[in-house]
Amino acid sequence: MNTIGLDIGNLFTKAVLMRGDDLAAASVVRTSGDIPRQAHALIREIVDEAGLMRDRIDCLGVTGAGAEAIKDADFSEDTLACLAAAAVFYLSDVRTVIDLGGQSITSIQIDPDGEVIGFLRNDKCAAGSGRLLEVMSEKLNLTVADLDRAVARAAKQLEISNQCGVFAESEVITHINNGESVESVMAGVCSSVARIVVAQARKSNPIGRFTITGGVAKIAAVTRIVHEKLGGEFCPFPADPQLATAIGAALLGDPE
Repeated sequence: MNTIGLDIGNLFTKAVLMRGDDLAAASVVRTSGDIPRQAHALIREIVDEAGLMRDRIDCLGVTGAGAEAIKDADFSEDTLACLAAAAVFYLSDVRTVIDLGGQSITSIQIDPDGEVIGFLRNDKCAAGSGRLLEVMSEKLNLTVADLDRAVARAAKQLEISNQCGVFAESEVITHINNGESVESVMAGVCSSVARIVVAQARKSNPIGRFTITGGVAKIAAVTRIVHEKLGGEFCPFPADPQLATAIGAALLGDPE
């Protein structure tokens, strides 16, 4: 089967095309105000990339905050179920998924069949999220893509004690005004985000094998600290972790 999964998040929209078990095409764009137009443009893009015609798509599954805007989808599914489906597809013995999204942290417990048996989500505050890292990067004249390189050059890791984004931003500005390097400040920001993730994940008692998904999972300066401090056995998500929810939506559209 040829199935498409769309994950319409608050910050980014992700689209994937699966040919059976294989990821044939994918695209990620920042979510716009015209979700249907943007989503269908993404669909055309990945269908063309895969060398298919639109009528060869057997199923379109949607998920995420903007899923209701896609009226012609074959089904809509909760992000938790999609993440669980993607996790067990690639990592059959993983029992915890930590999703680090644009505006939330979600810890998900799954059973051997990929069913969600518990979860804990922090979506009341941007602390620990991708948006916090974006804001801090902008203050330091970096892009998110620059973060790992910047942290690797840091002479030290400064303390960022506040979890609130507003107060953390004030700390960052104070460090810069005191003559600290951008790299050392960013190392402190990434460490602070990782501590927030670990604290939340421990509340949901993750044990054994776990993976990390979402856009923040691509930032090694954060995930390295998370899996070092959390315990258990960390299993990197084999595909692009930012695509995990969209992949799960596509997989759920294939009954096989």
